[in-house]
Amino acid sequence: MSYREEQLSNVDDYGYPLAPGVSWQRRKRIIHTSRSIVGKIIYLLMSIIGGFLWLGRRGKRYPPLTPATFHPRRILVIRLDLIGDLVLSLTVVRALKRTYPEAEIDLLALPASARVASYDPNLSEIITYDPNIWRRPKALLQPKNWREAINLRRRLRARHYDLAVSVYANWAAVLAVLSGAPRRVGYGREGYPGFMTDSLPGGIPGRWRHWAPLDNKHEVDYCLALAQAAGATLTPEDRIPRLYVDEKTRQETEQLLLQHGLQPHKPLIACHINSNNGQSKRWPIPHWATLIDHLIRQGGAQVVLTGAPVDMPQIEQVTRRMREQAINLAGKTSLTQLAALLQRADLLISGDSGPLHMGVACGTPIIGIYGPTNPSLGGPVSPDATVLRSGIWCSPCYNAKDTTADCRYFTTQCMKNILPTQVFEIAQTKLKSNVNI
Repeated sequence: MSYREEQLSNVDDYGYPLAPGVSWQRRKRIIHTSRSIVGKIIYLLMSIIGGFLWLGRRGKRYPPLTPATFHPRRILVIRLDLIGDLVLSLTVVRALKRTYPEAEIDLLALPASARVASYDPNLSEIITYDPNIWRRPKALLQPKNWREAINLRRRLRARHYDLAVSVYANWAAVLAVLSGAPRRVGYGREGYPGFMTDSLPGGIPGRWRHWAPLDNKHEVDYCLALAQAAGATLTPEDRIPRLYVDEKTRQETEQLLLQHGLQPHKPLIACHINSNNGQSKRWPIPHWATLIDHLIRQGGAQVVLTGAPVDMPQIEQVTRRMREQAINLAGKTSLTQLAALLQRADLLISGDSGPLHMGVACGTPIIGIYGPTNPSLGGPVSPDATVLRSGIWCSPCYNAKDTTADCRYFTTQCMKNILPTQVFEIAQTKLKSNVNI
């Protein structure tokens, strides 16, 4: 059993990690210290490269990035992150396509996330790459990794991009440089000094990352600020991401639901139980079981459980506690089929997760359950979404850079305080409102 698997199995009845022992804390400190040292060495080396890039630009003229002075043929948007973050970043693609309608816009994303944008009409190509393979030193000794990196560089260079937009983090900045684009827009201090030709300051004074905890600005607004820096004029509607599904996928999803006992005359509620990057972002397992039983028995709804194969352990813990029967499609849908399912659903109930943002982009009514994370920074952006928080003194506390990103007190009381009866009542109200509309 791996170290991470050991931590996932060491949970209480609510599905949250138990307080760790001394050896776990020691290992965590060692991991944090080693990562910090390696990160500083890489930052120093990349800063030297950035200095040469800056010197190479001295004396060159760069026209303003506006439709009147800048006429790109191809634009590359880079977001190497999880599904929810990528969905929010698609707002950049839409704004740029409206600004430069003649330009071809490509997306560079993680293989596990990229398919969510498969049918976006604003994209010409979707290119996938996972830089996380370089996290372990032994990756440097594997020729396959080097071949993939070289082939990616060749593919990017062959597209002759006029502009690259580095939406987030240092790997995006590196790939923006490797793309060969002469103009590169990004938050300068999220990448490396000198890598961006058009650099934006990020965060509040004294903070160097745009998602700094004290900066009460939503992720989607930081994404759109990059589009604005690239010449786009923004509208309030630009804050709402959109996902597109083709008719074939929509029909496949409907058939899948029917095969699993869908009764079309009943309201359909999607429940996403799991959440990545920390177990503390999940609502308690007993709460989920109670809520789903209420939705089926008292609410007269059909509930479909969504997720990937890795979510099955948590879903099975919920279903074992239930008395009613839900439709379990976890691991049985592709990302595009999940989008079609969310378009079909009358309501989505989820913690802080990628499918929650997919639901927003699909126009699905939302109930978001939040505790350790701050919905002001990364919650659902649809104006009619309902966000539930208990608001205890230590919330929000989430630190995505932590090796486990779990509750510091190992109680996760902020999530336990949100009761199934509370969620059920709001769900009933939302379903009635949808019927009236």
